[in-house]
Amino acid sequence: MNTSELQFNVIYTPGTVRYLTPFISTLLSWSDCRYRMVANGCSDDECDLLRAIAALDDRLELLIMPEKRMVPHGETLDFLHARTDSDWFCFMDSDILAVGPFLEDFKADLQQAEVFSSCLPLWYNEKDITMPDFFRHMHGIHAYTESGLTIACDYFVIYNNKEFMRAREATGVGLKVCGWQELAPEHQATLRKMGQEKADYDSGKVLTLLMADRGSRIRYRQSDNLKHIGGFTEVGAIEGALLFSRGRFDKLANRFPLSIARWLIRLADIYYVRRHGPTQNDRREDYTLASRIRRRSTTARYFYLLIIGLVDDKPLPKLPMLGDAIAELRIATVSDDIAKLMRQVRTNPGPWQD
Repeated sequence: MNTSELQFNVIYTPGTVRYLTPFISTLLSWSDCRYRMVANGCSDDECDLLRAIAALDDRLELLIMPEKRMVPHGETLDFLHARTDSDWFCFMDSDILAVGPFLEDFKADLQQAEVFSSCLPLWYNEKDITMPDFFRHMHGIHAYTESGLTIACDYFVIYNNKEFMRAREATGVGLKVCGWQELAPEHQATLRKMGQEKADYDSGKVLTLLMADRGSRIRYRQSDNLKHIGGFTEVGAIEGALLFSRGRFDKLANRFPLSIARWLIRLADIYYVRRHGPTQNDRREDYTLASRIRRRSTTARYFYLLIIGLVDDKPLPKLPMLGDAIAELRIATVSDDIAKLMRQVRTNPGPWQD
């Protein structure tokens, strides 16, 4: 693979453009590939900023979605794929920055795989990566199934476009979020055979499973040179956002020493699941989702406040407490990386200062 031929679609949504577009400079610095910045429901001012940034480098281009509304993520990906005629179809979340030559970390996998994925968010823990068989929902963070299938997370993805097109034409399945009842009977039969009958599937998951059944090779690998906030575009970009808290139990946990607070915050996940009553899910799935939503929301809102503070000279937030020491260390390290980047943005002439 010649990595200079890759073009990643990077999708920006309202309220995020000013704060996340500095990340694109790190991707340009640490790779030789191209980037298509996609404005999905962005304001006129945000589109103007994206135009100015695209003019900075001939490896950047801008595509403005034709609808004024923000189009759902999977539908946006289908729209972008229809406008891709290269050998590879690539996309990545806009809240990802590079701190080193990340494509070097993926070289062996890219030579083999028809579908490659990476970039779990900073708040993940090891249990998030593998989806237990009893889960009813297949989310984007899952890279493996308990039975050993690689299903690819959906934050940073590279498809072999020829194999992608063959699978789409043969199955009629795209990249949208999909419920079980929306699937054709023959696809339901295939997923049952694979042991993957679920209530719903996140963006691209059904197509990836069907590609795997057809013989496509699916690979996943993390890189220390890519850092993904995770959830910024949906949770973080809220004007005046505060650190995530479900109520008094969360707030109480934060008053204790860190070792006790981490234990209490995990206990709070159980408390809030039980308070909301039974669901159709296995209770263990509900506990996992409660923990995941908390970690995701807390992290996204922390980085939103951090970047606003760095860019607009506002007070900086304290490092968040997630109940996971490894994830907290990741966040502290990336906070330093982002602070350095934002200092460079503020001290150098560019469209962010116009």
